[in-house]
Amino acid sequence: MLENTAYRLSHSLPLTLAYFGGSITEGAGASAYDQCWAAKTTAWFRENWPGSEIRHVQAAIGGTDSTLGVHRCDRDVCASSPDLVFYEFAVNDGLMDYTTALKNAEACFLKIWEANPFADIVVVYTVTKFLSDYAAAGGVLSAKAGHAAAAFRYGVPQVDFGDALRTRILTECADWFRYTVDTVHPNDAGYEIYASVLRDRLKEWISGAVPLDSPEEKELPAPLFPEEESHVTARLVDCTVAAAPRWILKEESLCGRYPRYLESVTPGDELTFSFEGRRIGFYWMMAKDSGDALCSIDGGRAFPVRSWDHYCKSFDRANAVVIADGLENGPHTLRLWTSADKASESEGHALRIGAFLVM
Repeated sequence: MLENTAYRLSHSLPLTLAYFGGSITEGAGASAYDQCWAAKTTAWFRENWPGSEIRHVQAAIGGTDSTLGVHRCDRDVCASSPDLVFYEFAVNDGLMDYTTALKNAEACFLKIWEANPFADIVVVYTVTKFLSDYAAAGGVLSAKAGHAAAAFRYGVPQVDFGDALRTRILTECADWFRYTVDTVHPNDAGYEIYASVLRDRLKEWISGAVPLDSPEEKELPAPLFPEEESHVTARLVDCTVAAAPRWILKEESLCGRYPRYLESVTPGDELTFSFEGRRIGFYWMMAKDSGDALCSIDGGRAFPVRSWDHYCKSFDRANAVVIADGLENGPHTLRLWTSADKASESEGHALRIGAFLVM
């Protein structure tokens, strides 16, 4: 396993590592970023292969799942043409249905190999107390099973360092706060468990890799799903393609996740977006003054979509929502109006859209 990674390291070639997932991959809960499992893993590569330039790409976003992931994979992961990608969505996908998790994982794998046919991928599994208790009570972790099925289909190695953390907690103390800050995000000690387990597996895979004369392209089996059912066409479409005469284009960061956004703060402001596909959604800001959108697809009845939740009282963040799925695959038109309605605790009616989710 990881033959191409081993080749690059043994020949002192540059190696780009990409970390793709949610808040645990982003390092939430660590006292500093260098204490999280992703940073520790990159540091380990740099320490052990000083002759290779090791590049670190942080492509995780807290509080988001693989449905947003498959839409942003091209921009946030594939654009860097990574050599080794760590895929981690088991926690944020949670109890997502098996088929959706499988389709998202397969599509992300295929996108990564299209960008770099020599890339290696590792699926990693993290854990929370809720998911641990759910499984212990006989519940099926459907999303995790979907990720595993995709990994098995494409010969992608997997490592469950969440299980190592769970085992440590249950055998030592049964107190999740010894190794996590909130039963979800590891503290520094918890992250060291994650990193240690991964290091051990990486050592095994790299040292045991079959020596190559040159890197080898990934040989791909037939896809699990036909094109009309696959998620490989999932993509982000920039907000600037929309017709939104009374909205303001802000050439500034959408919570550090996207370089620009369209903003409306006035009820009645209209936006029109034409697209080809079978799914439409928003990659937008959820903020303390976020409001509701009224949406209509192809002239149908308007329906509300809310861009505010209780987390907005504490911080602004980029998030995503799919508003229509399973449309007939083809041309469609979205019309959106800033609504006069809003959550009772929201401070305004603002809508801020960075991109559209299209598939």
